[in-house]
Amino acid sequence: MPTKRAHLEADNASAAGASSAEIEPYSTYLAAHEALVSLRAVHTESEILEAGQRALLTVRTSDPLPSAVRQVAVRLAALLCAHPATDSVAMVAGLALALTAAEPSVRCEIYQALGTLYEVKGIFATVAIPDDARSTLDVAILSDLNHSKHHLRSAALALLPIVRPHGHRAEPNAVFNTICSYAADAHPKVRQAALGAILRQHMMGAALPVEMYDECVVATKDDFEQVRLVAIELIWAISSAFPEYPVTIEKYDTAETIRLLDDAFVKLCDMVNDSSVIVRQRACAILGRYRDVKHSFLSQTFSKQIMSNLRRFVPRGPRGKSNKGRGHHSGPPKSSIPTPQGDAEVDSDEFRLLDSGAAGAFVHGLEDEYQEVRDAAIESITELSIGSTEFAAKAVDFLVDMFNDSSDRVRLCAIRALVAIGDRSLIKLTEEQLSIALSAMKDACRTVRESIYAFLAVSVVAQPEALTKLMAAMKSSLDKYPDDQMPIYRALMALGLSHSNVINTAFVRALLGISEHYLSREARIDDTVYAGNVILLMNTDLPTRHELATILPDYVFSHLPYLRDKYRGCFPQDIVQSVPSELGFVRQMLEQPRDDPAIAQISLDDRQRRQSSALANIRSVLSLVSDREELRDGEDAERTWQIETAALLVRRIGEFEHSLGNAATVQQADSVAVEYARVIELVLLVQSRAVAMLRRQEHIDLASKIMLGLYKIEARSVGLDPSCRLAVVYLRLFAHAAWLHAHSMARYDTRLAERMLAEFALRAKRTEQLLRDRFVLPSELADLVQCHTESTDPQPATDQPEETDGSILAFIAKFKPLVFSPLGRCQLVSANCSKTAVARRPVEFNHVFPLHLSLTASLAWVAHRSKIVVMVTMPTNEVIALRPPPSALKPLAPLHWLLSWDAIPVSLPLSSGESTAIGLTIALKHTVDVPWSDSFIVKGTMVPDTYRIESYYTAAGDLSRRHICIPIADSNLSIGVNPVEFKPPPSSFTRI
Repeated sequence: MPTKRAHLEADNASAAGASSAEIEPYSTYLAAHEALVSLRAVHTESEILEAGQRALLTVRTSDPLPSAVRQVAVRLAALLCAHPATDSVAMVAGLALALTAAEPSVRCEIYQALGTLYEVKGIFATVAIPDDARSTLDVAILSDLNHSKHHLRSAALALLPIVRPHGHRAEPNAVFNTICSYAADAHPKVRQAALGAILRQHMMGAALPVEMYDECVVATKDDFEQVRLVAIELIWAISSAFPEYPVTIEKYDTAETIRLLDDAFVKLCDMVNDSSVIVRQRACAILGRYRDVKHSFLSQTFSKQIMSNLRRFVPRGPRGKSNKGRGHHSGPPKSSIPTPQGDAEVDSDEFRLLDSGAAGAFVHGLEDEYQEVRDAAIESITELSIGSTEFAAKAVDFLVDMFNDSSDRVRLCAIRALVAIGDRSLIKLTEEQLSIALSAMKDACRTVRESIYAFLAVSVVAQPEALTKLMAAMKSSLDKYPDDQMPIYRALMALGLSHSNVINTAFVRALLGISEHYLSREARIDDTVYAGNVILLMNTDLPTRHELATILPDYVFSHLPYLRDKYRGCFPQDIVQSVPSELGFVRQMLEQPRDDPAIAQISLDDRQRRQSSALANIRSVLSLVSDREELRDGEDAERTWQIETAALLVRRIGEFEHSLGNAATVQQADSVAVEYARVIELVLLVQSRAVAMLRRQEHIDLASKIMLGLYKIEARSVGLDPSCRLAVVYLRLFAHAAWLHAHSMARYDTRLAERMLAEFALRAKRTEQLLRDRFVLPSELADLVQCHTESTDPQPATDQPEETDGSILAFIAKFKPLVFSPLGRCQLVSANCSKTAVARRPVEFNHVFPLHLSLTASLAWVAHRSKIVVMVTMPTNEVIALRPPPSALKPLAPLHWLLSWDAIPVSLPLSSGESTAIGLTIALKHTVDVPWSDSFIVKGTMVPDTYRIESYYTAAGDLSRRHICIPIADSNLSIGVNPVEFKPPPSSFTRI
């Protein structure tokens, strides 16, 4: 039985008048608000239809009503559009046609509602609206762009790229040019909305004109903080697109041309001195993205004094300074007061090429009072040091000074930055730098200490005395922190290899206490300090070991087999050659094969080369799958090819993961491509088993993994180009088909089976509309849509399911994924939770009172903060999604947020008295395409045979099914909780 639809013909005045006789609009704000609240829990179709008609009638009626009533009616209409029983196209058309006579506040509410419907149901993107409604909406938006109220101009600017997306055939650049014209609006909110829309258009594929660079530079001086934030993002985007574009700097009748890339770098360096901490933090973060900046500008960032290469000579007077004769004074006498050494000389014959420029930018960033700015400066220094050896050498001294920072987080960030620099080339430490590093080894935080060991592993000292001092500090750490044994041993391995020229016989005698005249007492084999000394000596190069063998006692070599087997991976593979030939029994023991041989270390360049090769192999397999032709040898050959290709993809992905080391970096676009390859491997497995998929839970699991992986790719990717998004949408249709094919429709109620097939047909139709504009329509999709379109015609009920199942099976067998090649601007949504905010001791709680937890995290590339949720995993494994309050989210930069939630409410049940743990993680609420079906697919469950059509309508109206939570944090935080019994304090009236 087909469901009713709310056919609201907005352009038919007579129909509106007839409906008003039976259904009246909301007359008061209280009535409309009560309907908005109550309908969130009501799922009957008749009430939904009636409320939708009343809401639309309230918006469009000519009766005098307060604007607040119409605003609530617009919100109610937007809420009802998401219900499957409502004709969302007619509702949107009614809202669009109501713009003509609506008040400014109501029009602003309509624009925001249409933007919400674009995200929820894909209006304007996948669902087309009537031409008259679209034309009315276009005229209203263009008219409101010039309205006197700034909030209306901002709402219209936000909706304009949605109604007319970038790349529209009729006007490919008109929308972009229109938005750019409002970047200099009189109101800061409009300027922010315009620049933010330009940035989002660029992330979706629009090309930024180089002429816009000057406007963005002017915007960096804007009084409004959010405008400056978006402006620096646009400066980086334009300079990345046109790095070699010449920029002429004119000053004092002198002109010089530099590259746009260098000029943009200097402009962003100047933003490090901004009055806003958020702008300073974002400017420091963006500086690390630049590559190929001239060394003169990079070096200037570590010096507050203007270097000579950034000064130019300016002659004084019309004939120059040299024409002044002795005793001739052409102007006032020069002041006899000496200029301080750190100040600029105003009367100097030189001027700075770029005003304040990059002078001391990173020095200011590292000395900033806010740790967020210091963190961002350290991260950018690390990125720039990877591309410039000279810059890295200057950065070491400043980063070592950060070991004394008051923040654990900043100290750890500085240490890891030095480790990344040392992986490229060893760091030569001075005596002062070594003292600072050794003092940091006494830190109470184990993570900081282990990072210091890793930093010392990539450092070198020039004198044996300095190495002796370092070994004494290592001995103290072993005695004080026994748990640090293996990190210290790994550091000693690297120190031995890099200090072969420093370790001599005198150093070894002092280290091991070997006398030149007396026999040495044999050391204890279980002494951890002695084992560390042996690891240091045995990891030197082979000539040094041969030289040391003349003074080392025999017991050192006899201990080697035991130490090698106990501390796996701490000795070189050629350790046998270090043993003198007289000790043949020791050589024989060392030559025996081990179960876990040490893996040879490879250089960073080799690792990155392997990584690039693995990525190229993955892309070649994906191209082979997308461009393959149907084999002529039959289904068995096709099935064999699918299984072999899936196994090949698994091997290629394994090679890529193996190529990733601690120092290897991977572009985020490449990570997205690898995740897509994992999904394709599952698709090939489903195709190879398509014939035997009926009523198999393992195939339901495969469809669930495909669907969940695709939603993760779409939710966690920002800047994914439209062709890649369409490839993901097309694959979700495949996952839906695989899940539906695993069901036997004959087991279900006829109306329920019709609804299940209708949802799949609707998804197929939407996918076809999307692909038709950008791709050549795949033949298997065209056949599928045609079959399901014909299946809506009256046919015998017994024949229709068989034909539908056959079309789905044919679609699965012939399916070929689209080309997926994300661009370099693609960014991954991420969240970094601060572990220092988690209580180190278990939190005591009583089940009578709610428990309040705290969480601090930085989020990157999150477009909508309303989608951020905190997932709480209870001791019973129940997962609860909590939305943080608006006050807990602070914008750091465009699409970057700081989450600081000090009171996360958690209600724990009555405990058994044992300590347990609660998990916290950050996720994004992502809207699904087909709420009812996708809720089953993502969970990996089948529709029960006893499921009734009434349950379908109730579940289809459930708001919780319209979103899924995609975790974005790299790791979960675990907080220990300890139940305690509540005992009220005794009073004077209490009997004891």
